Amino acid sequence: MQALKERILCKGENLGSGILKVDTSINHQVDPGLMLEAGKELASRFADVGATKVLTAEISGIAPALTTALTLNVPLVYARKTK
Repeated sequence: MQALKERILCKGENLGSGILKVDTSINHQVDPGLMLEAGKELASRFADVGATKVLTAEISGIAPALTTALTLNVPLVYARKTK
């Protein structure tokens, strides 16, 4: 998805060790339009698998997972991180 790539290149920050900081678009400040585009793209990639739910991590995945679930018309489930 080109819009997401451009946003990451413009505002993302590489923290090293495979960690990409994207809190200005996905975590702490969510861009609804960008998340809707991401959800539609993800839904199009999984439309033919017969998904009955979208599962995501509690941390950063809720916004794109929600728009994916809306597009697929299925429930969203998020997994909580526990020690």
